[in-house]
Amino acid sequence: MLLVSFLLIASGHVQSDVQNEVHEWGVVVFEENTGLMCGETWQSTDLYPDYVTPDMCAEAPVIWIHGEPFENGTFIVTTGEQSITLTYPAPDRISQSMAEWDISASAYAEVISGVEGLVSEEVTNVYDGPFWWAMDSWRQVASLLLYQEYTDMTENFLYYECTVHRDFTDNFFSWGSGGNPALPVKGIQEAILFSPEGIFSITAPVEEFTPFRIPTASEISSDMILNTFACWGRSNLEPMEINALWETWEPVFTEDGSYWLVFPIPDEYHNSISTIRLETPNPRLIVYSRLFLGAVRLNLP
Repeated sequence: MLLVSFLLIASGHVQSDVQNEVHEWGVVVFEENTGLMCGETWQSTDLYPDYVTPDMCAEAPVIWIHGEPFENGTFIVTTGEQSITLTYPAPDRISQSMAEWDISASAYAEVISGVEGLVSEEVTNVYDGPFWWAMDSWRQVASLLLYQEYTDMTENFLYYECTVHRDFTDNFFSWGSGGNPALPVKGIQEAILFSPEGIFSITAPVEEFTPFRIPTASEISSDMILNTFACWGRSNLEPMEINALWETWEPVFTEDGSYWLVFPIPDEYHNSISTIRLETPNPRLIVYSRLFLGAVRLNLP
């Protein structure tokens, strides 16, 4: 099971009729002896040719907040022994392993009026860093607008990157002599194989992938990929959030001539990547839903 979904109730009297939901997705890209969270994939590509990520980097976790508006809240990301390497917008306070944004949240015009197509028009921030090209799809999610006085910016998402401990890979598989993994992880029943021959659903666990040993699989369509991601996330993420995940990663997973193995990271490992917390002045019920995918580029001809 993939999604971490739990409740956090602030200390003091809780207004049971006031609730927020925090939704997050990200992708951990594994390489032999390293573990990343996506950005290295874009190194030396036309999309962002000058972007070079540090080793062991966890990138592109995207966070949306839904529910009741609030003022003077704080959103906190902590990464333990790992380092935060990039944030957007710039946080009010940041250290090696913690970032804090002081934010006030208001509703999108389309949430109030029911009119579609207003989301991207309300946010016109200029950004040219990693994933700049994908942010328009992130902005299509009808979540709360987050105003930050420190940067005088309004966005509907928060974004960060962080390193991942080298031992993190050992939780999932070992590397064979050909540089490809076996996938013996308990709790993972299904994976998706992207290949030049098509996109396939396969059953885990699997032995090491080699040119002569590719598991029996059933071909799936793009619509089935979205449904699979939603199921891996226990359907707690919004459809537009799942769509933004696919639009961000489709160019990577379907790159010409490449093989990618994609699978859900079990929820018990999410806090090894990062922990997230929303604090508001008035105690309220806060529900967290997190979806992390693992991805391996296979060394196959």
